[in-house]
Amino acid sequence: MIADDDTIFEQGLSRLRKPVLPLVNMVQFLYLTGPFETIKVVLGSLTKAVELEGVLYDNPQQLLKPYTSFLREFEVIKGKKKLSAALPFIINEKEEPVAKRPALELWIKQQILSRELEIINSLLCGPCGCVLCCTGPNSRFDEASGFKGRMKQEFFEIPLGDNEIDLFDISRVDTAESRALTARSNPPLQLGQAPFYKNEMTLFHWENGWSLILPEGSICPRLAPDTKRCTVYDNRPEVCRKPQIFPYVLEKTPDIAKRSDGALIPVFMARNKILAVWDCPYVRRLQHEIGAYAEMSGLEPIFKKSKT
Repeated sequence: MIADDDTIFEQGLSRLRKPVLPLVNMVQFLYLTGPFETIKVVLGSLTKAVELEGVLYDNPQQLLKPYTSFLREFEVIKGKKKLSAALPFIINEKEEPVAKRPALELWIKQQILSRELEIINSLLCGPCGCVLCCTGPNSRFDEASGFKGRMKQEFFEIPLGDNEIDLFDISRVDTAESRALTARSNPPLQLGQAPFYKNEMTLFHWENGWSLILPEGSICPRLAPDTKRCTVYDNRPEVCRKPQIFPYVLEKTPDIAKRSDGALIPVFMARNKILAVWDCPYVRRLQHEIGAYAEMSGLEPIFKKSKT
């Protein structure tokens, strides 16, 4: 259970109170309007504290250091470098193409926000003692994690990369039938005359890749029931590192676009939002702080339930 005060969240709160995007906007402005040839030169000039959005950043140079590789992508605009990876096709909410420069800005900010929120999530998640992300619906840990009542879902899915499945020593299903479907297909994959999620916890190879399926009442095999801690935390799957405060500057769509050279590239939609999952105890506790973080970052905060 979470303590009555917010002191357990202090490390994460200190990051929420000083979002990095205002600094990113400042660096972008200085670079594009000033005589600077590289981002490195701009960062080197930030030797004093700066105040932005009513927040004092004591050491902006140090705060921005982890994001240098992303910031350097702005150098494309002055012709000083090439993009490290091809830019996806970005559209607005009217499904109109976004011009190259604002598209680049959105892409960079999505990457930076993803990195920052991963850190903030780790700082806020640990003190909660919550394991909702690690269990199937209606597990014995639900109430301790702050969820009351019964969930409507019949299973939860943890998507995995090909190099992550060996973290789990459990049964696998990798058949032509499974690879032709996804976990959300209707009708669902049948195993032993029952839907796949009515069986034991299993790894499935779907059309869109591997995933661990947590049926009702199950817990992740890598969660220690006595300590409620992940036994492979340092090497946990990528999806388990994702925050419950999601960067929603861009949203990936199912569409594919064709570039002028014939290459196929993914399509993203500009959203300019922060999406916080209401199931998470620290999201419920820190709603106002998360909203302020989003607004200081120039984004709209959205709160939404995932598990019902």
